[in-house]
Amino acid sequence: MKVLLFEDEKHTAQRLVQLLKKYDADIKVLDVIGSVKEGIQWYRKNPLPDLVFQDILLNDGNCFEIFDDVKVKVPVIFTTAYNEYALRSFNVNSIDYIVKPYDYQDIKMALDKFRSFREMFLPPENDLLKKIVFPEAAEVKRRFLVKVGDRYRSVKSEDIAWFLFDEGVTFAVTFENSKFPVNHSIEQLSGLLDSRFFFQINRKYIINIESIRNIHTWFNSRFKIEMVPKPDEDIIVSRERAKDFKLWLDQ
Repeated sequence: MKVLLFEDEKHTAQRLVQLLKKYDADIKVLDVIGSVKEGIQWYRKNPLPDLVFQDILLNDGNCFEIFDDVKVKVPVIFTTAYNEYALRSFNVNSIDYIVKPYDYQDIKMALDKFRSFREMFLPPENDLLKKIVFPEAAEVKRRFLVKVGDRYRSVKSEDIAWFLFDEGVTFAVTFENSKFPVNHSIEQLSGLLDSRFFFQINRKYIINIESIRNIHTWFNSRFKIEMVPKPDEDIIVSRERAKDFKLWLDQ
């Protein structure tokens, strides 16, 4: 099987190649492409691969610029970090979607699915792909019903500074530094919240952009964030999410 990779982070690309070879040593990685421009040129000069692993955000733009320029009629497995609505839509449309950071089991499940239903893997039209990856704002969650003692209170999403997963419970912390448990996991919230204002920086935290006061470079290609109200621990953007975090800040 001939596979084409789109990934602009060298260590991530190397890791993906290792996982593919672990799954099947006979898989041939045709190329690793890190930019929209390079991708367009590759498709124009080479026969199509059997399968594409596609990161959505490349170092010079969005992968849909490639699809706008050339017809890519091959199955695509997206490898990036977007919300659960996109995940469900890709499954319905027979295009798999792997959330970073992924592991061998994620890759194995995607390739097993591809091999089992190969004839059914027809890529949808570009306009549909855009709707899948960028859901309309109407889908975002605007309020949370929380319990305070024997009473209930409705808290606006915009009033929440961050969400924290701690000891099996997810909490919402407001700008007034009030803390409430919510009935959603961090992964679910990542799909429910407005991505223009909220970003999942690691496995424990989703933060509101309005809570950020300073951003410092941190060792191992990460970032340390100063926020208000001040949390009880250092808030670190994971290495896997650092690139997307910078792009999110630059919207």
